[in-house]
Amino acid sequence: MQQPLFPFPSATASPAQVEEYLDTAIWVFKSQQCLYDEANRLSPQKVVDGLQQRKVYLDARILNLPRRRSAHSQLAHTLAERIYPNLAKHHPSAAIIRYDNGVVALRRAIREHRERDAADAKEAKEAKKVKDWSLRVLTQGPWDEPHDPVSYKGAPSLPMPVDLSNMQSLIPFFNHLSHDGTDQDVLPGGQEGQEPLYDVHLLEYEKGVLYSDGRLDLCKKVVGPHNIAALMTALRTNTFTRHFLLGNNVIGPAGARAIADFVKEFPERMETWYLAGNCIDAESLRSLVDAWVNSSTVTNIWLKRNPLGPMAADDLFRLITQAPNLRTLDLDQTELGDGGVARLFELLADYIPDHDKLPLKHIYLNACGLGPQSMASISAYLSQPNCSLKSLYMSLNPIGPSLPLLTPGLTLNTSLQRLTLASTGLTDTATLPLLTALSPHTTLRVLDLGRAYATPDLSQRYNYLTDALTEPLCAFLRSNPSLLYLALHETALTPFGPSFLSTDLQRTTNPRLPSFDVPSNLSGLSAVYNEVATHPSLVYFSAKSMFPLHVCGQDWKEYGWLAKMVRGYARERLEANVRSSPRDVRFIDSVYRNRDAGAARRGEKRLEKWWGDERVLEEVRMAGLEGGMGVREEGSG
Repeated sequence: MQQPLFPFPSATASPAQVEEYLDTAIWVFKSQQCLYDEANRLSPQKVVDGLQQRKVYLDARILNLPRRRSAHSQLAHTLAERIYPNLAKHHPSAAIIRYDNGVVALRRAIREHRERDAADAKEAKEAKKVKDWSLRVLTQGPWDEPHDPVSYKGAPSLPMPVDLSNMQSLIPFFNHLSHDGTDQDVLPGGQEGQEPLYDVHLLEYEKGVLYSDGRLDLCKKVVGPHNIAALMTALRTNTFTRHFLLGNNVIGPAGARAIADFVKEFPERMETWYLAGNCIDAESLRSLVDAWVNSSTVTNIWLKRNPLGPMAADDLFRLITQAPNLRTLDLDQTELGDGGVARLFELLADYIPDHDKLPLKHIYLNACGLGPQSMASISAYLSQPNCSLKSLYMSLNPIGPSLPLLTPGLTLNTSLQRLTLASTGLTDTATLPLLTALSPHTTLRVLDLGRAYATPDLSQRYNYLTDALTEPLCAFLRSNPSLLYLALHETALTPFGPSFLSTDLQRTTNPRLPSFDVPSNLSGLSAVYNEVATHPSLVYFSAKSMFPLHVCGQDWKEYGWLAKMVRGYARERLEANVRSSPRDVRFIDSVYRNRDAGAARRGEKRLEKWWGDERVLEEVRMAGLEGGMGVREEGSG
């Protein structure tokens, strides 16, 4: 039988041995209580998160400290008297209760930390099994929609799990804002710094950051419905802020009303509204649209992960056609559904023939449930001569066999620069008409036919493209010399064939390349690599065959030269890689989101994806129904 980690003194222990035990127990309790308190300050009410940030564990000997109602209660009373001598002198019962509560809290933290580690280990084990994306795609195979249906309603739009902040933690930042504070005017509690990668000056409080470019960042700080009114009041006297970042703050309908009232009073104050993950529904959106359409300053609005639903289509149409300078609209994962998106683009297609070009340039429709209805209506919109849309993001949707319905519009379109269709269940049959329609396309710079990381989380389907698309892909590359970005990621194209660089290319780019005959009947990924290597402008290309080289009877030494060269070109051209985003994306950069994402990549933090306890969501709903936005007091969450 395993001995206890920190055994109690035996019945025959000498007084000196008992004293030694008590001294050790006191040191263990006090030192671990200090660690616990520090972790709690770092992450209030989530001690394990704080411990993980510090990269420390509580001493497991805590588990064997005596309790007041145990066989060793006398030891517990003695420890309480020595740890809290003043309290024990005047209130003996209070001292033992305080000690006992401390032991209970420490034990709970140790057990929760162990449970978290076990869950993380299990998750890591499962992730390791499927770390190879090729295995996931191969396991799925070509998407068979009739036997493996995916809902056209879109992925659920719940925000990430959070706890509401109390007002006390927000007051320092709100005070700074109310004094018309900038990134330079430091009040007590503020700390200056630089934004990683961009070296932009910032001023950070316990909760809240201001950047020198006018961004206000409260992402994931969870202002909630009770404190949003106080935030908007503070902003009434702040003329510095231009970009409002409030992602995953679950402000709900009450918060939407507070923001709408602010916009009506100060329509030209904000350029950017980043409101992802805030439990804003269709009715709440209407009040926001009523305000936004009267602002000539607002240029980009981000609404991802809000449950707008299909009923929001008419208000979104009103927003797009009446907001004078709205160029970016993010509707990712808003439960618009195939019907809702179809309705929106039907209205737009009917509207633009008799009007000037719309200011809208970039629209995000990832994970909205797009299918046959929306493909047809989006196609009708794209085909209009005065369509000015530059970016169309449609990844993580059950598009699959419906994609050919989009191609008539693509054939006629002369404005589109970015088209993303990652993890949309595409097969050769659906993709061939797309490549044909885009060969050539005068303005296209980005095409994503790859894989999205969120595919399993959002219950979507991978693309499955095979050697049948080799020549169409090559023709697409040849006919689009201005293309900057092409993503296939894990693909069912086989490697096929040894390196086949032309003699001139071998001589000018890598004199160390081995010499061998260049076959004339190349196919598969090698043929695509050949086009990539000689492409005049491509700065990013990602493709990996799911089939090992030995399966195709190939030698990696030969095949690998071209793959290595393509990667080298990508590195050389990295600074010129302007493929990814409109400039508005920079306005929503958040140190809070980036820190969490970085910590998760390093294994230092676990990003919670699913709600276990929905009391917070219920509180947000009730605040909206009651119309109340009372301040959330200290200790209430």
